[in-house]
Amino acid sequence: MSRVNVSAVLRTLARLSAAEQPQKLVLDLTKAAGLLWLGDHEPSWRAITLVQEGPHWTPVSWTAPKQARDEVAHLAAYDALHQEDRLLRLGWAFLAGPAQIGGQRRRVCLPLVSRPVRLHHGLGLGYAYHVAGDAGVFPLIDDWAKTAEREAALAPTEAWITQTLRLAGFEDVPIVHDDPKKLISGSELVVAMGAGLHAGEPVVNTEHGTALYDWSGKKGIDGTAFAALYGAAAEPDHHEEPISSALPLSHSQMRAVEHARRARITVVGGPPGAGKTHTLAALALDAVAAGKSVLLASRTRNAADVLGGALRKAGGPVPVLFGDSELRQEMARELSDGLTATSDPERLNELDRVRRAAAAAVARVERTTGGSLTDEQLAAEAKKHQALMPAHRAVAPKVFDAGADFAALHALLQPRTGFLGELRTGWAVRKARGLAGAGDAPVEDLRAAVEAAEQTAASVRIGANGGTAFGELRPLLSEQDAASRTATAAWLKEYSVSRRGAGARRAVAALAKALRSGRAARRRGLAEIDSADLVAALPLWVGTLSDVEDILPPVPGMFDLVIIDEASHVDQPLAAPALLRGRTAVIGGDPRQLRHVSFVSDQAVQAAVDAEGTQDLRDRLDVPKVSLFDAGAATAGVHWLDEHHRCAPHLIGFAAAKFYDGKIALLTTHPSIADVDCIDTERVDGDRTAKGVNQTEVGAVLAHVRKRVAAGVRSIGVVTPFRAQADALEEALLSELTLDEITTGGVRVGTVHGVQGSEFDEVVVSLAADAKPGAWRFVNDPSLLAVLTTRARRKVHVITSAPEPPGLIGEYLRHADVAPTETAGTEPEDEWTARLAHELRAAGLTVRTGYPVGQWRVDLVVGEKDGAVAVETRPHPSGVRAHLARWRALTHAGWRVHDAFGSRFGDDPARAAVELTQELARRDVSSRQL
Repeated sequence: MSRVNVSAVLRTLARLSAAEQPQKLVLDLTKAAGLLWLGDHEPSWRAITLVQEGPHWTPVSWTAPKQARDEVAHLAAYDALHQEDRLLRLGWAFLAGPAQIGGQRRRVCLPLVSRPVRLHHGLGLGYAYHVAGDAGVFPLIDDWAKTAEREAALAPTEAWITQTLRLAGFEDVPIVHDDPKKLISGSELVVAMGAGLHAGEPVVNTEHGTALYDWSGKKGIDGTAFAALYGAAAEPDHHEEPISSALPLSHSQMRAVEHARRARITVVGGPPGAGKTHTLAALALDAVAAGKSVLLASRTRNAADVLGGALRKAGGPVPVLFGDSELRQEMARELSDGLTATSDPERLNELDRVRRAAAAAVARVERTTGGSLTDEQLAAEAKKHQALMPAHRAVAPKVFDAGADFAALHALLQPRTGFLGELRTGWAVRKARGLAGAGDAPVEDLRAAVEAAEQTAASVRIGANGGTAFGELRPLLSEQDAASRTATAAWLKEYSVSRRGAGARRAVAALAKALRSGRAARRRGLAEIDSADLVAALPLWVGTLSDVEDILPPVPGMFDLVIIDEASHVDQPLAAPALLRGRTAVIGGDPRQLRHVSFVSDQAVQAAVDAEGTQDLRDRLDVPKVSLFDAGAATAGVHWLDEHHRCAPHLIGFAAAKFYDGKIALLTTHPSIADVDCIDTERVDGDRTAKGVNQTEVGAVLAHVRKRVAAGVRSIGVVTPFRAQADALEEALLSELTLDEITTGGVRVGTVHGVQGSEFDEVVVSLAADAKPGAWRFVNDPSLLAVLTTRARRKVHVITSAPEPPGLIGEYLRHADVAPTETAGTEPEDEWTARLAHELRAAGLTVRTGYPVGQWRVDLVVGEKDGAVAVETRPHPSGVRAHLARWRALTHAGWRVHDAFGSRFGDDPARAAVELTQELARRDVSSRQL
């Protein structure tokens, strides 16, 4: 492909963004869940203007009016039911009545100031506001600088209201003190001065594409990740590097980290439960360790908070959550606490010494383990060729002496190439003959004799040690791994501070102030700070894709690395501003899940590429069909995370087979859950009305949720494919469940599209469709079912009015109705494992052979249910690294691991079975006591 015209690509995306169907305006905020008018209410004003002083927000207590008891309870329940969405808002000064918006006359009810809050219930009529985000000023003011001025001047006065409205183009609006709900349908536009509690955010502008046109004219965009995404990708050389991470990583996760070190574009894909967020956090920390700055962006606030939480949990540098995040104020406090922090070179050197020492301790355990495993492999070969040992001794007697240097002998016996290769080979062989005491025997026989002597020496070492056992080394490796990760995180935190010069320290001070400001003031504050100083001082930034463009300075290549999560349902125009701010990019997502929704036509796509001359990229710029993840995969291929860490085989089995082509390796196959039935079906006699509601299923859902909350379940997701059914379910849960039931049970409700990215302990599914065929086409969309069938961690309860639903959902219910069977293993490949398994079974123990755990096979699994133990009987056939990786995988998955190498029992399987039975019994008693 020829050099891409980045400006033309941006203009193409700008055209396609402008062609997108406008978002529906939201101008009346009483419609979502009502509006509780509180009027002149000091606690509400205090909550709107509250500034965090300590490590946590101070709750603002208040007493609900008796006559509003039901309204307040309804809003509190609504807040609890949508906990992750932060829909509840506290507003002040509501513009109400008929207004000209976007050239059209509209009925509005919009607060001039609003702030996300949580509403917590106390005793009786007692409630408390818990601040959950920024206070935002009237969205109809177009000028960010003027909005920032209004934020700074915020006061509960008529003068503030009048000036704010004037800046938004509203003159001489009367100020009243009445309930705005009564004013919406009036003939006059007024402002109701006072506080009100409502749900939802206003949407007053649906303009698209302008920012991308502005970007297309900027200098420096050719060197950005955006340019790399649409150019010809150069695949970096493949080689594996050691990864020292603050987070534990599987093999596939390590390879993704390694690739991102060298590539302009890296795409990381994987099914639910594969650890994508975990991997992206590890990628970010690895980049920071290399002195780079990182921006992590996601589609939703909740996903951004999850990314920020993962980074904080790792213990490295404090991430900057620059958008409207509940965690942002806490981040600002942590930054302020470290304003005067400067890196002490001696402390940095000491932490680096500790980090290196911890890594060396891990390496020592690995070397010791590797030596024992290698000896086992060599000893096994010695047994095979025992009859030939006299002949080998006759060829090279000295190599069988103690102290023989086998590494040197192997090196001497390697053929030489290049200049005088044959002559140099002859010299080396003659030297090897001398060391081995060999005569003129063929070099092949000499080489075989050296190998035999090395095998004999390994057998001697194993015998001297009483056989091979790893009972002390396995827990030591886990301990040293954890210590190494902790040391890496501590060094990384100090290292990020060490990068601060005078400019960077000033940037931290300015940033801490900006993060405590409102959204507009924050944007202005960040624009005034040198971007190079910002990212040098604080290398980790987290926000939503909307926050990126709204708040961060528009500087091409501001960050060394941009990481975008949830990319399968991110459209390309939305991602462009983030990619333009980075030099390289990592794109993460799951192509089997629901994609972004677009209404751009094929004709609009063709017109846009024709207008900008980007026909060569027509397939990639087909934004209705090509998500950001698809575009990345077309450029760079996909690093697939192939191990599932989350739920039992019965829960993930259907999706694994139907949507992921069986390419998911389950790490959750322990006998305690391998055959547990996790999906049940409740068939009811219901009908779907013309409005799309199945009331019978609503009642069944309500009864089941009540039962599960009473049973102690603390995370329940109620999910349906249809919007109308979701609304009916929400209404029923709000009216019938108590606030305590909703909060205690962690009850949430939504459509399949709405819960994508969420997970719950238990999921209750209302299919809502009935015997009529029309709705099943929508239900049977593979992407929709890939989401629906993978939200639960422990259990799914499906409620359906159709005895035998058609298509994929019918197959899923048949999968649910069949009790899962025991996870299948394979027959042993070696004689020792087979004989030991036979003896253990003869002793009355349950034994499984070749048992699958993720990508690994466990030699033996001995015992039932929670008492099952993984038993290793031989070195892993793929070598020491694979054996160590299997140890770590089994430990991470919660297995107890034991070993039973033949060398420990004199290669007597009957003896091994007796001793192993006793060892496992003692271990079982010990674990129960713990």
